Amino acid sequence: MPDAAHPNQNTTATSADAAAEQPAPYGSAQASASAAPPRRIRTLDLIKAKAEGRRWAMLTSYDQYTAALFEQAGVEALLVGDSAANNVFGHATTLPVTVDELIPLARAVASATNRALIVADLPFGSYEISDEQAVATAVRFMKEAGVHAVKLEGGARMASRIRAITNAGIPVMAHIGFTPQAEHNLGGYKVQGRGEAGTALLDDARAVAAAGAFSVVMEMVPTGLAGQVTAELKVPTVGIGAGAETDAQVLVWQDMAGLRTGRAPRFVKRYADLHSVLTEAVETYVDEVKSGVFPEPERSFD
Repeated sequence: MPDAAHPNQNTTATSADAAAEQPAPYGSAQASASAAPPRRIRTLDLIKAKAEGRRWAMLTSYDQYTAALFEQAGVEALLVGDSAANNVFGHATTLPVTVDELIPLARAVASATNRALIVADLPFGSYEISDEQAVATAVRFMKEAGVHAVKLEGGARMASRIRAITNAGIPVMAHIGFTPQAEHNLGGYKVQGRGEAGTALLDDARAVAAAGAFSVVMEMVPTGLAGQVTAELKVPTVGIGAGAETDAQVLVWQDMAGLRTGRAPRFVKRYADLHSVLTEAVETYVDEVKSGVFPEPERSFD
């Protein structure tokens, strides 16, 4: 785990030996002094972080530039999500995106990084039919895109898929609670696990962990329930709309950076306003082209 991860306030400092085992952060003296490339973060690093009470951050990424930037900024895991359907291809839901569309995006992210753990979503329709289909799809992402793990949606009903994929040597990140691929079956974007439904969500969490998932995403789950799951599971939990008691957090980067406008889900925090920044830059460019200011003599050739 990189030093950029934010430790819990109640966590004591690790020993010097343990610290020496961690990859050096970008820009640090330790990294500059070493000719060797930084070590890739592994699933075991994330599990170890949970055991030591260290939180970590995850963002989506779909291209080489954001992947390299996010990694340098200290993001430990990058998700090439089926959310590319909404945020790259312009669809209203995640359902239409295909394996063939996601693999080039995942390849770009994996190729542009040398430290972050790269996880790719298995899109709707690519793993539901059978364990064999799920393994075949996961293998494609590993071989053709070079990712390090895959993510799939569903709880106990997907335990056999998770087990089959992990048995094939591929790490799996599970996703429970609100699962966007099942939004029509769930009746829309709704918080999952309230009241008596909390028992079923707990069962889902236990089932995917027992099947071999190295971490569990919980989306739109009550904070207390997410904390209960986090306390019980030995593998890390990743929250998105699940409160502050999970081991990690994930957001869609266009939401986090304010590139996407309009109403945002309650759990989204916008850390920047890239929409306004880019709009101003493009408007200035258009004005300078139309007025003849650009290109200036120094940007031209004799």
